[in-house]
Amino acid sequence: MRLLQWDSLIICLIVAAVNMCAAQQQAPPTITSISPEQIKDIGDTVALDCDIDNVGKFTVGWQKSNRERSQNVNTISLGPTLAVAEERFELSDDKENNTMKYRLTINDIVNTDAGLYECQIQVNSTNKVTATVELQVRHPPILKDNLRATTVTKAEGEDVKLTCSAEGYPRPSISWKREYGAILPIGGQSFAGNELSLSSLVKDDRGTYFCIADNGVGKPDSRTINLEVEFGPVISVPRPKIAQATEYDIELECVVQGFPSPSISWFKNGQQIHNGGPYGITQTGQPDDVTTSTVKITSVESSHYGDYLCKASNKVGHDEARLNLYEQRIPNINYSGLKWSSSGHVLMSHLGILMVTVLLATLL
Repeated sequence: MRLLQWDSLIICLIVAAVNMCAAQQQAPPTITSISPEQIKDIGDTVALDCDIDNVGKFTVGWQKSNRERSQNVNTISLGPTLAVAEERFELSDDKENNTMKYRLTINDIVNTDAGLYECQIQVNSTNKVTATVELQVRHPPILKDNLRATTVTKAEGEDVKLTCSAEGYPRPSISWKREYGAILPIGGQSFAGNELSLSSLVKDDRGTYFCIADNGVGKPDSRTINLEVEFGPVISVPRPKIAQATEYDIELECVVQGFPSPSISWFKNGQQIHNGGPYGITQTGQPDDVTTSTVKITSVESSHYGDYLCKASNKVGHDEARLNLYEQRIPNINYSGLKWSSSGHVLMSHLGILMVTVLLATLL
């Protein structure tokens, strides 16, 4: 009787050992296949399949990360439960023999759905089996806000690098143009590349530049960059010598180009002149960093004749130009010796000469 009990005990131990060995020899879960890379348009639907053998009671889930596999990882599902509260996402599974097909469906795709989707099986606390599929979403280019400012200011002679980058799929190409199709400082009307390098800037390089991103999907995206080039003032004088008769008004004018806007002052015989009395000084701004400075002298006197100096300066440099105001003498005509002819032509001729002379003196 005791022998039979021992036999039964031995048999049970053998059966338990066999079952334990069988359990230990059970194949671990493996991912046999996953969907290839998917390329979709915005608004499309995509199905991502993950086929697993020997899944048993292990938990299967989906996670999403970006292409750089940064720390920003989002859990999409854990087992049969979705971790995202969006109706666009669906989970399903189907068994065929010893293989389970787990499917993640995304409807009405948006731009932010693009990324790496990882199918994973948590084997234990320290080990998991994974496979990844990438979803690319075609979308128009979007220029990144990587420009420090829409206006870039440099001094004449310095170098500058204008940079631009964009997101989009397919990868956008970057090109550069100037306003009104003007020629770029490096030549040509356009340049392809993320970085436009300009060296030894001159004042003519200033203006509006366009960074344009295009990938053939939707409309191109563009940014405007205003390049300001600081340069010292340059003065031009339309009339360096001016004649005027006494008791008439006259205007002295100098045209100044410079950036930043220069300060402009006028001098007569080494002394600065200001608004007031016979002098009226005005400054008129014009396009292309041009300022016209005008001195109006009311009722010219003999003391007003002489040299005038127009000076302009900014933080980059300075310039000056000289103008000369001299007296315009009106000829005296002796009318006592004039006699009226039968036709009156003699007197009228002399009067005409006088009127023309006065008119010319006023205009000059």
